[in-house]
Amino acid sequence: MSTDLGDDRPSELEVVDEFVVDEQHNEDPWPHFVRAWLIAQRAPNTARTYATAELQWREHCADRGLHPLQARRGDVDDWKQEITAHGGFHGRPASTNTIKLKLAAVSSLYAYLVGEDILGSSPAAHIKRPPVSDYAATAAMDPRQAAKFTAAAETLGLMPYVAVRILLGRGLRATELVGLDVSDIVEHFGYVTITVTHKGGKRQELPLSPATGHLVRTYTDTCLGGRVSGPLIASPDGARLTYWDLYNLVARISRRAKVGIQVTPHVLRASHATIYLDQDGAQIDRLQDGLGHASLDNTKSYDRGAGALSRLASVSTAVEDAYLNSGPMR
Repeated sequence: MSTDLGDDRPSELEVVDEFVVDEQHNEDPWPHFVRAWLIAQRAPNTARTYATAELQWREHCADRGLHPLQARRGDVDDWKQEITAHGGFHGRPASTNTIKLKLAAVSSLYAYLVGEDILGSSPAAHIKRPPVSDYAATAAMDPRQAAKFTAAAETLGLMPYVAVRILLGRGLRATELVGLDVSDIVEHFGYVTITVTHKGGKRQELPLSPATGHLVRTYTDTCLGGRVSGPLIASPDGARLTYWDLYNLVARISRRAKVGIQVTPHVLRASHATIYLDQDGAQIDRLQDGLGHASLDNTKSYDRGAGALSRLASVSTAVEDAYLNSGPMR
């Protein structure tokens, strides 16, 4: 597949590389400060995400003739309104999580500058962020839609098919999938497993279903030439797909599948969770472990299908059966 992203979003830590170049040719201290702040982040994925948000904030300031070191709370509020209206993919309205993430990035940056005595106060310190909801706003497919989507992915080739099978079958984040190497695939106790790097850098070995495990082995042998290192999800020339490459691939499959909703990598993750929780005997703690959630509350936000209603109904029924069958007190 082509790796042309079709937009000008920075990928990986290319933004940090731009900072290094700026330091050599620009006396503005801002790139120095931002680079130090990014290096201080513990997780590479966090640094990548924060770098993208900071670049958008810096561009917002430049468009208004404002230096980021001179920004005030009103300027951050103005940016919040802008990203709310146009901060999503391809200029669409941003989701609540996207708004929270971008504001968290800028808040973290200015908190760092205050902590280093570069600024006396942060213009983002008291910015109101969208409230945290216990309901996952991301749409999810039902099993019929998921089957139709997977079939559409298969028509585009083995790599897209493998990517979708892993995303749906294991519920990985997009960054976790594109970060996989061939060496992360092993066989343990009869299972083909993948070792995933979650948020915060935590590594976890996760088994694939027998069918998907066999499919992955076929893919590495035929499409990757049996190599034992390098990226697992790769373009025909062997380059690792970026997050936006994968996002655009999933969007292409979505247009072909026509399942009634716009599918993104996160929709595939949400579909994994909701489809599992609708099955008899589903155990939410197992899902939490597989999704890499630190908090069970995050996992519970996906419990919103027919299975959730059935479980809640069973609680009501059990209580009523207990007191209605006991008879009145004498």
